[in-house]
Amino acid sequence: MIVFCGYANRDIVIQLDELPGVGERRHARFIRQHDGGMAANAAVAAARFGATPTFAGVVGSDAESSDFLAGLRREGVSTDWTRTDAYLTHAVILLDVSGERAVISQDDALTVEDLRQVLNRLDRTQQHWVYVDGYRWDSLWVPTNAPAALVVDVDGCTEADQVIRAARAAQHLIGSSRIFSEACGFTIEALDQLAATEGTTIVVTRGAQGLTVLEPGHQARQIPVRSVSVTDDTGAGDCFAGVYLAELARGATAVDAATTGAAAATLSCRHPGARAAPTRRELTDFLELY
Repeated sequence: MIVFCGYANRDIVIQLDELPGVGERRHARFIRQHDGGMAANAAVAAARFGATPTFAGVVGSDAESSDFLAGLRREGVSTDWTRTDAYLTHAVILLDVSGERAVISQDDALTVEDLRQVLNRLDRTQQHWVYVDGYRWDSLWVPTNAPAALVVDVDGCTEADQVIRAARAAQHLIGSSRIFSEACGFTIEALDQLAATEGTTIVVTRGAQGLTVLEPGHQARQIPVRSVSVTDDTGAGDCFAGVYLAELARGATAVDAATTGAAAATLSCRHPGARAAPTRRELTDFLELY
């Protein structure tokens, strides 16, 4: 079983010639709405790669929330573990013509108790994988002896201690170099040491510059990505996470899973919206052409 525990969003995407500064007024090239959310996007990416994931997030009981969940089910994602007694969050995504973006997001109602209940529902006699987005690590609680391999996306963390707690609990950490270095103050050398100390594989993504895989007991591996014309990089990291997890669950090594995930994330940038993850067949065709 693969469970994605985290954000569900309705994204309002606005493209402009360039991102506005303080006090500026600009006309939009377009304003569109898409379903989004880190965990929900990652679940869709995993489903398109052949997994049968479950989304365990929090939405409301209103029509917009029902429509959001229906969209996940159409993609092959189970929503049976989603709580529907709160609200669906929204995010505003500003894009310039090069695909660069700025995001304004709303916090959701998912709690540490929700994550605890997800872990408690898992059958300990079977192998499971659970994805958790990084915003959940504000609490001092760290799951121990979890009946699943935890994959934590630390994007959204703002303190080094959050990353350390996540590494203590998880088998895999995923995050952008901006979050690891700028927000939380980690060098690659410090992350490599953290991976060795906690026995956790850490994947550092760098967008068009590729990514680094840090595995305990192994040399750091640099994985390049192909160059494509970027339409919208919203959700590329979520696409990577979903495909990475789907490949790990299939038995791939971390390096192989990261290589496939990076290629899928790159391909997703050629299309608008946060759920532009390709299918396995689409990725194979892309790699054969390029």
